[in-house]
Amino acid sequence: LALAYGGATGHLAIIARSRGLPALVAVGGGLLDLDNGRTVLLDADNGRLLADPDSAQIEAARSLLRKREANRVARLASAAQPAHTLDGVEIEVAGNIADREEAEIALHNGADGIGLLRSEFLFMERDQRPSAAEQQTAYQAILDTMAGRPTTIRTIDIGADKPVSYLTLAKEDNPALGVRGIRLSLADDALFDDQFGALLSLTPLTKLRLMVPMVAEVSEVVRVKARIDQLAEQLGLKERPQFGVMIEVPSAALMAEQIAQYVDFFSVGTNDLTQYTLAMDRCNPDMAARLDQLHPAVLRLLAMTVEGARKHGKWVGVCGGAAGDRQAIPLLLGLGVSELSVAPPMVAEVKELVRSLDREHCAAAMAGILQLESAAAVRAEVLRRWPQCGRHGNGEE
Repeated sequence: LALAYGGATGHLAIIARSRGLPALVAVGGGLLDLDNGRTVLLDADNGRLLADPDSAQIEAARSLLRKREANRVARLASAAQPAHTLDGVEIEVAGNIADREEAEIALHNGADGIGLLRSEFLFMERDQRPSAAEQQTAYQAILDTMAGRPTTIRTIDIGADKPVSYLTLAKEDNPALGVRGIRLSLADDALFDDQFGALLSLTPLTKLRLMVPMVAEVSEVVRVKARIDQLAEQLGLKERPQFGVMIEVPSAALMAEQIAQYVDFFSVGTNDLTQYTLAMDRCNPDMAARLDQLHPAVLRLLAMTVEGARKHGKWVGVCGGAAGDRQAIPLLLGLGVSELSVAPPMVAEVKELVRSLDREHCAAAMAGILQLESAAAVRAEVLRRWPQCGRHGNGEE
């Protein structure tokens, strides 16, 4: 897939990644001038689209594809096994999905669970909202598919680059900063009760992790928990799912210690956290090359999140793009993240990389890395310390 515009963390790019589809974004308007039927070579590793490659270039690409397929098959042989670091720390590696089909792909690739079910895809490409019964059926099918593995379902995150026509949302000049995520759920009682009621009706609730997006302040968490308690009482529930929030707004990272009192876990959405921290639109092609989740400012917010959670004995996962970024993984482990949730085709590769890292070594390096001045400096230091984190898994960048 090659796009003239867009960004690497926009939702079309995320869908492509979840399907293992090589993709380029923000190639530029010249892409649209290529004639239909023209042969091109798409090199997503190096961000290039080569028009009219010669036979030697095509054969080199085919050879690389054969090598990668052999590596993929080899990884799958151990993909179902837990991912332990060299010093014996188990890291949960889960899948980011949108539906049951992707849950099956995640399982095939060795996922320990689902770290992010994007429930909004149940609401999109239709002319009316799904009923509570329809939602329950769809969610239960995924829980059943995961066969006792933990499943994290994020409540609806409509808005910004994911609009729907049947929700009467006012036109916003800045939708990424407007009524989206938990703000929308709290503003629409029927939407909230249908979705949360469907989620609380799932079985077994002990394997469900319920997660709300776009939290910016403690009061939102308190309101959501109070309404969940009311719905649970109406349903006569004796058990509850784990309850967590996404850390994707800088204020939530800064207030992590206060929020952690009310939740069971955090999951960091690094795509939005990066765009809000750097004030760069994740869908703006002019910002695509600069929107780097390894910017030291983003890493410092991650460190604050983990520290705030740790003070209350809560765990932290990452379900944003950083979890699948080879150069980010030693940093996330070093900060104390215990779950990485990635596109299903990447699960086995991430597990393999985790097994090559020593968490204590990663942690010891973080003090110096957090003092660096740019994302480029961070990436250079990662490759110096952990060459296996190169793009191709052998130190080759």
